[in-house]
Amino acid sequence: MAVVAPRDVVREGFERVLAAVRARDPAIETAAIERAFEIACKAHAGQLRRSGEPYLIHPIRVAETIATLGLDPVSVAAGLLHDSVEDSELTVFDLTEIFGAELAGIVDGVTKLGKVPYLSRQEQQAESFRKMLLAMSQDIRVLLVKLADRLDNMRTLGHMPADKQARISRETMEIFAPLANRLGIQWIRAELQDLSFRYLEPASYEQIRGKMEGLLGGAETFIEGCAAQLREAFRGGSGVDADDEVGWGERGAVEVRWSRRLPFQIYLMESEDGHVVDTISDLVTFQVVAPDRAGCYHALGCLHSRFKPVPDRVRDYIAVPRPNRYQSLHTTVINRQGARVDVQIRSVKMDAVAERGIVAEWQGQAHDVDRSHGWRSLSWLAELMDWQVDVQDPHEFIESVKADLFADEVYVFTPRGDVFTFRRGATPIDFAFAIHTDVGLRASGARVNGHLVPLRYQLRQGDTVEIITTPSAAPRREWLKMCTTPRARAKIKQHLRAEERQRLRAVGHSLLEQELAARGRSLAELEASGEISARAADLELARDLRGEDGLYEAIAAGVVTVQKVVEKIAPGPDAQDDENLLRRVFRRVSGRRVGRNGAGASLSPKEGIAGAPIVVNRERTESHGASAAMIQLAPCCSPAPGDPLIGYFSPGTGIVAHVQGCSEALEAVDERRVHLAWEEGLEIDCAVTIEVRTANTVGLLAEMSRAFSYHGVNIKQANCRAIEGGQRAINTFQATIRTLTQLESLIMTLREIDGVLAVERVFTRSSSFGARSP
Repeated sequence: MAVVAPRDVVREGFERVLAAVRARDPAIETAAIERAFEIACKAHAGQLRRSGEPYLIHPIRVAETIATLGLDPVSVAAGLLHDSVEDSELTVFDLTEIFGAELAGIVDGVTKLGKVPYLSRQEQQAESFRKMLLAMSQDIRVLLVKLADRLDNMRTLGHMPADKQARISRETMEIFAPLANRLGIQWIRAELQDLSFRYLEPASYEQIRGKMEGLLGGAETFIEGCAAQLREAFRGGSGVDADDEVGWGERGAVEVRWSRRLPFQIYLMESEDGHVVDTISDLVTFQVVAPDRAGCYHALGCLHSRFKPVPDRVRDYIAVPRPNRYQSLHTTVINRQGARVDVQIRSVKMDAVAERGIVAEWQGQAHDVDRSHGWRSLSWLAELMDWQVDVQDPHEFIESVKADLFADEVYVFTPRGDVFTFRRGATPIDFAFAIHTDVGLRASGARVNGHLVPLRYQLRQGDTVEIITTPSAAPRREWLKMCTTPRARAKIKQHLRAEERQRLRAVGHSLLEQELAARGRSLAELEASGEISARAADLELARDLRGEDGLYEAIAAGVVTVQKVVEKIAPGPDAQDDENLLRRVFRRVSGRRVGRNGAGASLSPKEGIAGAPIVVNRERTESHGASAAMIQLAPCCSPAPGDPLIGYFSPGTGIVAHVQGCSEALEAVDERRVHLAWEEGLEIDCAVTIEVRTANTVGLLAEMSRAFSYHGVNIKQANCRAIEGGQRAINTFQATIRTLTQLESLIMTLREIDGVLAVERVFTRSSSFGARSP
C-alpha cells in the first residue's frame, strides 16, 4: 500500500500557491484563498488518489496553475474547491453562504462541466457541447479552472487504466487543447496535446522523444551560441552602423530566450509538413522580446541586416493577429555557423498574451472590470452564443460548433451538398479518400468551385470540391507530403506497399523461373501442379510471405536465396552440384576477358548460366506509380538496346542491368548473376555520353550539331574545351538515344566530318572502362 504524504507536503504545496499569487501582486488579499484551503482540507480529508497521494494535492496543484496564470483570488479559491461539491457533502449553497455567489458559480460550473461525459454519438456529443458553452458563457473562468484541472489530471494519467487513458487523452486532444488555443494559453495547449499524444501514440512518442534526447545531448553550447549572436544584434550604439547595417540604437532592453519544442510538435512537423527533424535547430525556437510594437519591426530589420533570412519564412502576425489574439513576427535566419534559427519577435505585451492569452489581457485593466463575463470580448464565443439557441438539429449544431470553435479545421462540400470536415491544410487528395478509397486511388485532378486546381491545392472554408478520376491514375509517393488525414495517408501507404510487393513478385518469379530452367524444369508446370505452394511451406517463411506470391516476394527481398528454393523444389544430382561449383570457381579464377572493343568483359550468357534469359522490355524498365522498375538500367554505364548485357540480382532492389565489362557489375555478379536479353526491336530513351576530339576550327560545332539532329538524337548538355594551346578541342555531349544502332550510325557520321579526329562513347568513372565504338 502506498505511503501517504505527510501533512507538511500538503502545506508546502499551499505555500507555493500563495507565493504564486503574491508574485503577481505582493499586496493582494489572500484571506479567501486561505479560507478555501481550510474547507478543502475538510472536504477531502482521508481521500486518496490512485497514485496513493492525498487527494488534496490535486486541487492545490490546480490552484497553483491558476495563480501562475495570474487569475484573481476568487479563481484561485475556486481551484482549491472545484472538486469539493462533487466529492463531499458540501453544497453550492454552502459555498454561496461562505464566499458569495461569484466563487460558488465557478465551482458549480466546473462541477457540471466535469459531469459532461465524452460520448461518440453525435446527438450526445452535441448536448455535451451545449452544456460546455453554457458554462463558459456564464463565466469564462469556469473554462480556465477546468483547463487547469484537466492539465493536472493529464500529468497524473499514468495511474489510470489503459482504456481510460485513451478516452481521456482523445477528449483532451479534440476538445480541451483546442479550447486552450482559443483562449490563447499556448503553453497549456501544447502540454495537453503532448500528454495526449503520449497515451494515444505511445510508440511514436517514445521514438520521437528518444530522437530529441539524442539531438539535445550536449547542445547547450550551440543554443547559447545562437542566443549570443542574436543578442549582439541589439547592443546599444548608433541607429545605423558604418556598413549600412540597421542598428538597434537606444531603443531599450531586448530579452532573448529560447524554448524547446515538444514531441507532439515534432510529430506534426514530420507527419504533416513532411519535414525530417534531424538537427538541433529543428527542436529550438528563439524569442526576441522588444519594448513595444514599433521595436518589433525594427528588431526584424536588425536581424535581417546581420543574418541572411530564409525566403518565404517571414510571417507577420502583428498586422494580422491569429484568432486567439496571438501577435508576433516569425522569421528564420541563417547564423554564422550556417544553421537555421527560428525566431519569434514580440513586444512585452504580446509576449504576455502569447503565454497567458486572455488572462494577460485582463492584467492592468481596472479592478472593477467584469472578468466573469470576459467571454463577451471573445468574438468566436460570442458568435456561438448568438446562434446556438436557434439551432435544434444535433447534426447541424455539432458541425457548426466545430466549424466556429476549432479554426484549425475546414469544412468543404460535395456537389450534392454533403459536408466533409478536414484539418486545415487538407488537399483534394484527403477529400477523394474521404469519399471512397477507389476515388482516391484514381484521382487525377480536382475542380474547386468549378475551377480546375492541382491536387496540392489547400482546401478553404466552404469550398465545393469535385474529384476528377482516371482509370490509369495511381497514388504517388509525393502524395504523402500533400495530404493531412490519417485515412488518406494509410490508404496511400497501403497502395504503395501493394505496388512494391507486386514488383517484388515479378522479380522473384523471373529469378526462380530462370534458375529452374537451368535445371530443365518449368516453373509454370510446377505452379499448375501445386508443387510451388507445397514446397514454400517447408521454407518456414514469415506469415505474410507464405504461398506462391509470398515465396516470390521473399526471393526478391533477399529473405531466401533462389538457390535454396530450387534445392527444395527441384533438387539436382550431386554431379550437377559439382558442375555448378566448378563453374563458379572457374568464373572466380578467370575474372574478366578482353572484349571486342578492348574493354574488360564478363563471360557471355551461354558461358555463365543456362536457361532462357529474362527479357528486358519497356514495361520492365519503367516504374509504375511509386514503385521502382523491375529491371533497372545501371546509371554508371547506361545500357542501350543492343548493348551486350550482364545482370545481377540485388535483394530488395531488383534486377540491375549493366553493359558487359562494367566493373561495378563484375564486383557483384558472382553468385547473383542473371541472364538478360533485350526484347527484339525495343526502343527506349537511354542517356549516353559521347566524346568527340576535333581540331579547333570555326563552324565545326555546328556541323556536329547537325549530325545529331539528322539522326534524331537530342543533346541534353554539351561541354567544349580547347586543349594543346588552343589547337585542338574535346567536345563532350550528353545525349538521349533509343537504340545502339542509332548511336553507332551517329558515331559513323561524326567521324566523317572534316576536322573530327576521334569519336568515343564514354562511361562514368565508376564504371572504370570506356567502350570505343567500332
